[in-house]
Amino acid sequence: MRHVGYNGKWEGRDTLNDSKDYLDFFNQTYNDPSKHSGYSTNSNLRFESRADALAVKNLLIEKSPSAKQYEFSVEYINPNKSMQVGWYITVKKIEQEPVKDPASKPIKNKKNP
Repeated sequence: MRHVGYNGKWEGRDTLNDSKDYLDFFNQTYNDPSKHSGYSTNSNLRFESRADALAVKNLLIEKSPSAKQYEFSVEYINPNKSMQVGWYITVKKIEQEPVKDPASKPIKNKKNP
């Protein structure tokens, strides 16, 4: 697996011996969904092949406690100048429904006598 990114830490590595690097990066970056827009393509999650991107996507879903707050997809992107061509894991924040308290009831306005 060849990956380029993660602040140069993975730069030029032909194999990633420790998948903990991906988990650490994802858990640190995406632990708080309120800090992210609804949809993001992170250049640190760029891969040379679809198979590599899918393997890491599945790893994140299975091992990251933060993954349940997101949906993932793998897409081939030929982007603008700010990113490189390649396979990316895109992350979409799952919008949470407001939790309703079953004990609370709407307050009705009473007319004064």
